[in-house]
Amino acid sequence: MVGVRLIVEGRDLAEATAAVERDRYGRTSNLPTDTTTERWRPRKLDSRGNLAGMSEPNSGPGAGYAVCQLTGQWRGRQYLLHVPGPATEAAGPRPLLVQLHGRGIDAARFDLWTGFSALAHEAGFVLAMPEAVGEIWNDGRYGAPTEEVDDVGFIGAVIEDVGARLSIDRGRVYLVGMSNGSAMAGRFACERPDLIAGIGQVAGTVGASVAAQARPSLPLPVISFHGTADRSAPYIGGRAGGLGRLLMMRHRAGPAVGVDEWAAFWRSVNGVGQSSEIETLGADVSVRRWRGSNPLSDLDFYRIEGGGHTWPGAGARIWIPPIFGRISTTIDATRLIWEFLSVHRRG
Repeated sequence: MVGVRLIVEGRDLAEATAAVERDRYGRTSNLPTDTTTERWRPRKLDSRGNLAGMSEPNSGPGAGYAVCQLTGQWRGRQYLLHVPGPATEAAGPRPLLVQLHGRGIDAARFDLWTGFSALAHEAGFVLAMPEAVGEIWNDGRYGAPTEEVDDVGFIGAVIEDVGARLSIDRGRVYLVGMSNGSAMAGRFACERPDLIAGIGQVAGTVGASVAAQARPSLPLPVISFHGTADRSAPYIGGRAGGLGRLLMMRHRAGPAVGVDEWAAFWRSVNGVGQSSEIETLGADVSVRRWRGSNPLSDLDFYRIEGGGHTWPGAGARIWIPPIFGRISTTIDATRLIWEFLSVHRRG
């Protein structure tokens, strides 16, 4: 993701993104094109975790999100919270999915790309969407001032805050991200695997410096999607190339590990062998699967031939091929991520 103003068909990228009026599950998007409407105006949560001032909680398509402000050490940081139905004890503990946006896009608009808030209504999980300082996560690849931000601690605090507001199944907390958000998920998995039961990554692995020092204490399920023609996050690792490199010169990220190296890293941590099951899905997608005796050792790595810095299965209208590259419609990364993560439990 890049933090610049991009013009497409006479509109900037934010306007083009907001123009996606319906997600791929046939539901109206949670973010109206007119973000000044009463329905979108941020609301506080009441003591039960519901949106204050509404007869129903923030459930149903188009209901929007609650803006949750942290306090104490994390004063000034916030996240969006989307609850798919009445947040009552009777509903039982719900799984929690924490979604990390990419660089240069805010949490709400990023959700338009992934559609996780729509899927939450179908699957019944709570969705938290933290917001990075300056829309850049400290994934371990940046210098000052980003490197001074404790985003590992912040994400942990978000998980705790959601748990204080709602009945959350602490054994089913998952982390998902794309690009800079993907690398941040990778860093969190290395440093705090005890807080989550799996991660989903699209177009990103982890910073090379993070991987060099990481010694995860627990196995962790990982599902990854990466295009072979991704120039912003090269499949073989290293720094961003192409136009993405020029657009990010002001805050250029350090190198990341390649996909194969990242898979080998988790094979070692999870204690699984080199042998994998390989499945071909259509003309442009293949997946390598590793399984061990422990379900928490599961690994699924999807390779998109010719795929760019894009979210597989997302609406094609929000991607700009000269910058992001080709998008695959062979698979739906959102559904595949949830199907993979949701069967895993920590503890």
